[in-house]
Amino acid sequence: SAAPGPCQRFHGRCGQNVALAAEGLGAARVSGYCHGLVFSRSHLRPGELFEVLIEALDERWAGSLRVGLSQGCPQVCPVPVPGV
Repeated sequence: SAAPGPCQRFHGRCGQNVALAAEGLGAARVSGYCHGLVFSRSHLRPGELFEVLIEALDERWAGSLRVGLSQGCPQVCPVPVPGV
């Protein structure tokens, strides 16, 4: 596997129900069920691993976390993404 890189940060372009914290190191849903999409600020290198740490759960919601990868650029990706 690839050597660890610098800690990934979230891109400033995100869903309307997301609050970014700690200069992009954290993200939290602020309300609602939809519009919780976030992007990484930089791309993953080939073979680079990434980790998602869940620090707290909100008892108001029952569901799951979706994680996906995209080759798209956050500046041109439509937010919200239909169906997400």
